[in-house]
Amino acid sequence: MTRPLPLDLNLATRPLRNRRLFKVVAAVLVLVCAVFAALTAFVWLKYGGEASRLKAVSAEASNVRAAAGQEVRNLEADIRRASAAGQARIDLVNAIILKKAFLWTELFSELEKALPGPSYITALSPSLSDDGSVAMHLRVNMRGRDDLSAFITNLTARGFKNISLQGEVRNSDGRLIADIDLRYERAI
Repeated sequence: MTRPLPLDLNLATRPLRNRRLFKVVAAVLVLVCAVFAALTAFVWLKYGGEASRLKAVSAEASNVRAAAGQEVRNLEADIRRASAAGQARIDLVNAIILKKAFLWTELFSELEKALPGPSYITALSPSLSDDGSVAMHLRVNMRGRDDLSAFITNLTARGFKNISLQGEVRNSDGRLIADIDLRYERAI
């Protein structure tokens, strides 16, 4: 007969332990960690690529904005240079238009209406100013001081400004010759 194998029942040196619960809990924890790691990798790959794409788009937009700002500054400088270069020509053309648009017949008509009786203008020196008004020096031949007073009153009533008597003399016929400065303003 053969001898049966002895059973190793020495529980004092190697006690029997129930580790099944710990192994299940460890396996679940490893599985949960693996799922979280997979989700983290998925989110990082998906949104990390999108974030870098958005950063690239933002950088490109910043470059375009900077280039547009530089172009605006260049165009503004070109406009200032062109404006400065053409300002003299613009002023010349405006002055020509202003001189052409001035109604000299209206001025002479107003002066004629302001002259009393047998008075007449012997000299007229007009100068057109930039604001559209005319400064002028008149030499008027009239009968006496009453005509001079009436003439100045009529000029004032017709809208002439800055009327000043520069001098008066009597000629050989006894008529009064008055030098008058005034300004005629009209709406353009």
